[in-house]
Amino acid sequence: MTASQPSETPPPLERLRGMHDVDPQSLRRRRTVLRRIFHILERHGYEAIETPILESTELFLRKSGPERIAQLYAFTFRNREIALRPEHTASVLRYYVENRQHEPLPLRLAYAGPVFRYERPQANRTRQFTEVGCELLGAPGASGDAEVIHLAAEIVQAFGIAPRIVIGHVGIVLDYLQRLPLRQRARDWLLWSMERLRKGQRVDLDAELPLLTGSPQVARLTQELHERLQPLTAEELERLVLALLHEVGMQTTNSSRSPDEIVRGVLAKLARSADTDALRRGFDFVRELASMQGPPDRVVSDLRTLIARYGLDLTPLQQIDHLLELLSAYGIGTQEVVLSPGMARGLHYYTGILFEVYPRHDPSLQLCGGGRYDDLAQLLGARAPLPACGFACGLERIAELAALPGDTPPARILVAAAEPAAMPHAERLAERLRAQGAIVELDVRQRSLTANRRYARRRGILEMFVVEASGTYHRMTLRSPEEADRDD
Repeated sequence: MTASQPSETPPPLERLRGMHDVDPQSLRRRRTVLRRIFHILERHGYEAIETPILESTELFLRKSGPERIAQLYAFTFRNREIALRPEHTASVLRYYVENRQHEPLPLRLAYAGPVFRYERPQANRTRQFTEVGCELLGAPGASGDAEVIHLAAEIVQAFGIAPRIVIGHVGIVLDYLQRLPLRQRARDWLLWSMERLRKGQRVDLDAELPLLTGSPQVARLTQELHERLQPLTAEELERLVLALLHEVGMQTTNSSRSPDEIVRGVLAKLARSADTDALRRGFDFVRELASMQGPPDRVVSDLRTLIARYGLDLTPLQQIDHLLELLSAYGIGTQEVVLSPGMARGLHYYTGILFEVYPRHDPSLQLCGGGRYDDLAQLLGARAPLPACGFACGLERIAELAALPGDTPPARILVAAAEPAAMPHAERLAERLRAQGAIVELDVRQRSLTANRRYARRRGILEMFVVEASGTYHRMTLRSPEEADRDD
């Protein structure tokens, strides 16, 4: 290629799939909505904090659930496992553990910022979006749950959106699953399945059985192994299993568990791997629970019958009753509430009340969601148990539905120099107008008067100041694009 030949123009670079650019008008709406949300949160005593977008991957692996883990943007950078945050709660609890454990409780923290989830892009669902929400740390019982649910409803109502509040309680299913001889992976799968079933999606248990319980051959060999080991004494069994573990290279010294505990754990896992009957019973239970959804009076009655039939703890039902009473005091009646005890929300750190908020006219568009997570702080290293609950909203979804008065771009002024020598005077005039609160553009391209009028028309600018070299100026009122079109 010679110097006179033009270089080849490279192809344009496209944005990543699932990511979106935001135009000025949409950004103004979102900022207006965000300011109003923070104003509501601050009136309830919540303080805004900001956490990093990048965190250790382990922070999101401890109790996120398989669906959220599959959505994680995680990578290795300089021998460190790093992830873009998929949600804020784990980061806020990490911040609490590092910085705020010494403070009196409750602690009310609010946040807003982008989160990233590798989901299938579709309408109202992107791979980057803005979460805004709050965490109420150190509030046990229904009063804390009622506060955050009321807050979520108040935020939605502040933008002219009538809320539909869906409430569940993960304690019911956790109570039942703890009574079954299942590995944690099987319990996690059942929680994931319950949420899918609640949303009307198909779940194939038979297809998953080999992964969750082992193949039929493994089940048969495990049963034979138990029968052959039955005559051995406890000491002989321990020596045999420890010898096998050493043979495959597993260390049993310098462990937090004794050799006896390790042996018992190995045998228990072998026994559970073959228990397809327990998994089927668990699946039947979560399917029944997922099918329950409707008005509080009817669902509470059905729940009472189910809890009695399985001999489960009544505490979750009592907490739901108390919560509904407290919500009523906030002005949230049962006509605004749907009970859905099969809710799991895809995160395994929840321990009690769960909820989601939808616009009443569109029960498929989730605006907010959250719940209680009393164990998460200690899982992340807190010195003591910390009862906690919170919620997050999707800023983009609320901004799209929000009824905002006067939602029009602010008026703008164009200041232009009649000739190059007038530019210092034009700059000083633009600054004076800005100091008075106006939004002012300065013509930095040295356009002609006709070109400036054409530019102002395309930008929707209705006022222009033309400055002379002497410092004098004259003000021009321009026609709006609509008026110009009518005159044309």
